[in-house]
Amino acid sequence: MSKERELPALPFMLVRAVPTMIRRRGSVSPNNLHFTFQVDSIAGDHLKKYKQAFPGLKSEVPLTYFYLLAQRAHLAAMLDPEFPWPILGMVHVANAMAYHNPPNMNQGFIIEVNIEMPERAATRKRVRPIYKVDFFQDGVLVAECLSTYQVGGGEPPTAGRRREAPAPDLKAFKSPGLWQLGSDLGRTYAHLSGDYNPIHLHPWLSRWFGFARPIIHGMYSVAHAQSDLESEFGLPIVAMDIAFRRPLILPADAALHYQHAEIKTETIQQGTLMVTDAIGKKVYLDGAYANSESFNFN
Repeated sequence: MSKERELPALPFMLVRAVPTMIRRRGSVSPNNLHFTFQVDSIAGDHLKKYKQAFPGLKSEVPLTYFYLLAQRAHLAAMLDPEFPWPILGMVHVANAMAYHNPPNMNQGFIIEVNIEMPERAATRKRVRPIYKVDFFQDGVLVAECLSTYQVGGGEPPTAGRRREAPAPDLKAFKSPGLWQLGSDLGRTYAHLSGDYNPIHLHPWLSRWFGFARPIIHGMYSVAHAQSDLESEFGLPIVAMDIAFRRPLILPADAALHYQHAEIKTETIQQGTLMVTDAIGKKVYLDGAYANSESFNFN
């Protein structure tokens, strides 16, 4: 299915997401879905607020900023009647983003959304559809975002099922410093991102989904990591590939750890990263990044 329309704003779509709680899987595996949206050029005042929230960012348009648009496209696609599952309670488990060309700040985007359904999606207990979002200007691919969600995976495991992973080996990693994340950070970031999912907002709202306290948005942590890395290297991050390992419950202290390797035959630098708790025992997310001296935003 292909539909082309203006990309709606997030808060209004979240209200419309509530009635999808009555959706139930059928016996027939759902089809892959395709949508096309149009969105205006990036609003300079909103971009400025985003960069103020992450002051280490050097990119004119940070890579993680595109996720704010991608998330709107995800939700707009999931509101379509052919999407088979309830929207609330879906958990973001992985995200990969990459720049292909610098954006034109004075031009809007055509956004292509493809939702790939796993095999036997109608009968499997744990289902992870994949959302591919491509951003185009004048037919040129500017950026892409590949997101994996888990259906109905919002509750943390019971005490009997919980398996504690071993602490990571951080001896080869560097850390720019501690993150101090307050209890109201979820609400603050929701005002910026438009994502008012209840698990991020207030203790009695987050309890609906099995959390005693709010958890911070996973993409907040990714944006914070991008900010730290760009501050460290003074270069734009042009690719990130992240897996979310566990929820980061607020308030909390956390830290980015990175291991950097330079590819001397190219103008690309690559590395791996982790975000852990303050003592480096629990991993909240991990993955890889790349930055580039040749990627010109001017």
